[in-house]
Amino acid sequence: MRKYSKELYTKEVVMKTAFVFTDNIFIHIDVDEKDYLITLKAKNDISEEEMYAQFENELIAQETRLFVAERTKNIREMIVARSLSSTIVNTGLNEQEEMEEFNADEILTDWFDGEDE
Repeated sequence: MRKYSKELYTKEVVMKTAFVFTDNIFIHIDVDEKDYLITLKAKNDISEEEMYAQFENELIAQETRLFVAERTKNIREMIVARSLSSTIVNTGLNEQEEMEEFNADEILTDWFDGEDE
């Protein structure tokens, strides 16, 4: 069992990290007042040191991803809003006029009708 500080890692990061390793490692997570208590048990032939080293590297990677996501949230929201707003095309017609332009015969015609003609 190893301890990981609650000051350094969020619960979300610990859970995401644990999920990454569920195929190869059995994981037990507990907490005390200051730390996450993590116990890892390999499902295959990997040393305990290697197992914890990989887990700790993934903790850092997940925490960094969370940090970057929080810092870039506004930029990503602006990019998405801008890309979606640029797809809005104003045809100058109101909804009623657009509905009147549809020809039911064109819509309801079988695609294969008229190919032989």
